[in-house]
Amino acid sequence: MIHGWSALGGLTMAGWEDELERWLMPFLDRLGHKTRQRMCPLYVAGLIGPGDRKSIQPMAERLASGSYDQLHH
Repeated sequence: MIHGWSALGGLTMAGWEDELERWLMPFLDRLGHKTRQRMCPLYVAGLIGPGDRKSIQPMAERLASGSYDQLHH
């Protein structure tokens, strides 16, 4: 693995998360509210990451255990 890329091609999970964080940085600055800035990367990762169901409840169970309300808002 080199810089987050697997030998088979594509980003590894750790590299993927780091790259998402870097990509989201300019958008997070515009959100203003600290909770929105904290939950936005989890929400986007839930939408584009692994998992069959992309609604809030399954994403919150996978990514933000116990933070359903925060992820929803």
